[in-house]
Amino acid sequence: MTEKKSLNSLIIHPDIEPGVIDNAMLTRCILEYGPTEEAGRLFAEEGVHLDEATIVRLEFQNILRIDHLWMLKSLTKLTLAHNLIEKIENLELLTGLNELDLSFNKIEKIENLDALVNLEVLTLFHNKIRKLENLDTLTKLLVFSIGDNLIEDYKEMAYLRRFRFLRSVSFKGNPCCDDPMAYQFLKSALTKVTYLDYKIITEEERESGVALFRGLLRRLDETDEKAEKERIAKEEYEAKVEFYALSFVEYLSGPELLDSMFEKDPDGSLLLKLGGELLNFYEDYKEQYVETMAGLVEYAQSAYNARQVEVKLFRDLVDNALADSVSKSKEIVKKFEEKKVGLVNQMNEVIAKFMTKQATLEELEPNIVDLGEAFNDSLYEMWKNLMTIEMQLYEQCEESRTQFAVNLTEMITKLLEVSRGAFGSWRESELVWSTRQSDHLSKLVGNKVLLGDATPELFEVMMDRETMMNLVAQSSDNHLRFIDAREDLLMTRANNWRDHLVTGTNDNEIKRNRDRILEINYFIDNQREAWTDMQMSMTEAVDPEAAALLGDDY
Repeated sequence: MTEKKSLNSLIIHPDIEPGVIDNAMLTRCILEYGPTEEAGRLFAEEGVHLDEATIVRLEFQNILRIDHLWMLKSLTKLTLAHNLIEKIENLELLTGLNELDLSFNKIEKIENLDALVNLEVLTLFHNKIRKLENLDTLTKLLVFSIGDNLIEDYKEMAYLRRFRFLRSVSFKGNPCCDDPMAYQFLKSALTKVTYLDYKIITEEERESGVALFRGLLRRLDETDEKAEKERIAKEEYEAKVEFYALSFVEYLSGPELLDSMFEKDPDGSLLLKLGGELLNFYEDYKEQYVETMAGLVEYAQSAYNARQVEVKLFRDLVDNALADSVSKSKEIVKKFEEKKVGLVNQMNEVIAKFMTKQATLEELEPNIVDLGEAFNDSLYEMWKNLMTIEMQLYEQCEESRTQFAVNLTEMITKLLEVSRGAFGSWRESELVWSTRQSDHLSKLVGNKVLLGDATPELFEVMMDRETMMNLVAQSSDNHLRFIDAREDLLMTRANNWRDHLVTGTNDNEIKRNRDRILEINYFIDNQREAWTDMQMSMTEAVDPEAAALLGDDY
């Protein structure tokens, strides 16, 4: 009789209550590993803001799956060690992460780390990993722990040579470590690594390994050299694209965009497979395109430089006007402070007479009123002058902003005119290409001899004139739509750049003006309150009616 199995026996971890990452677990662990004693009490009272947490430790939580971490936007260090995790996943939003600890889990494959480009420390100790892979984007990696896994070939570690900043590697505990040659290879192959299993690598140890693996290391060096050249070329190309993007003409320098257009056009690509004279026509098309776009790129670069000069002139003008306004405002405040000193001294004399009972409040009232009026007159004069300077500055900046917007519009308009001419020439070249292509293919329609090397798909097309002509027309339509889309992209980005800059400049000036007016009024109110407080200090010794009288007079 077959023994029945209990439900628990079918569960992977029957004796363990699985942990699920949620807000409660995150909050609990942040508090547990957070500040202690009085600082911890205050920290708990303030509450845990998950989006502000920089360090999170989720250890010994029986976690089966990485999830629910997307809200940790400020996270720089994450520890998920000593859990039951079998797959690396759902970390792509933690782009600010510097340290990641996944040690003591059940992970079998390195994956889904591409987005963590700022990662410097990665710990995968004690898992079930057999292969080093999918780490190429972690270019800032400094410390890497892969010890106590299932790597059987120590040459697998040559993968780490690509990390230019890697300085410490932990490898001990893998099956291949039983091979006495393993560490000699690692010490000689990982030339940039300083520490291996937390021990410094000496030059003698490196040289010993070089002697044993000279041939293999030479091949690795050749591969690395090639990869380094490719990396540098890629970085230079990306820098070039980024530079041209400032002028809105990225990918227009050279034939790349034209080649991309044909790659995205299956009909045109199919027809090109006929080769022969058709390829000569294509090369003529490409040459005309490159020449046309070279003119546009050159003009766009000069236009970009001109715009940068215009932006700098405008900002310098605004900064100088602002500095002049601040200087004038300081002089006005200084003059007010000088007047205020005399008025305050006089008021202090009045207060002294009252406090020493040399005169009554009624006797001093005319002096108090006169001093209050004089102070208010000085205060009003300062307010009026400060507001006048601010309004003059605002009007001056408004005139500058208006002229700035006009200048930028003229520059962008001129750029768009040149671009329209260039894209118009591209369209003409496309029509010439399409016509030449159609004429050439018409001569080959139905000619089995001339079509002998054609692919079955192409052969079928070329046996029917209408099918061939439809394909040519469809290819041309695809190309014209591609050209229209690229021109629209340039025009949209150029106009958006101008609108964003002009609108941002206007918004910033309006905000600055409002803040300045609030600042002036706040300063005036503070001065008035300080004067009132000084006056009212006398009321502490008089009855409420006298105090009210003094207040009314003020």
